[in-house]
Amino acid sequence: MNLRKQRLARQLQMILAEAIRQELADPRLGFITVTKVTPSDDLTSAKVYISVLGSEGDLSKTLHALKAATGVLQ
Repeated sequence: MNLRKQRLARQLQMILAEAIRQELADPRLGFITVTKVTPSDDLTSAKVYISVLGSEGDLSKTLHALKAATGVLQ
């Protein structure tokens, strides 16, 4: 990965983590950590990897809450 993509990935990771922490007030959200962001080659999209602390049920609820908040996070 080139330097520009690395910088963009780090910046996106910080922005998303902050947005999840401050802007989303969904009670279904558990303790989430944004572990990695991988931008596409043309920088139009990115894969975001997360870690959720808790049980399998907590993971499921958190994923549903994040999918519902996709518009806010984009």
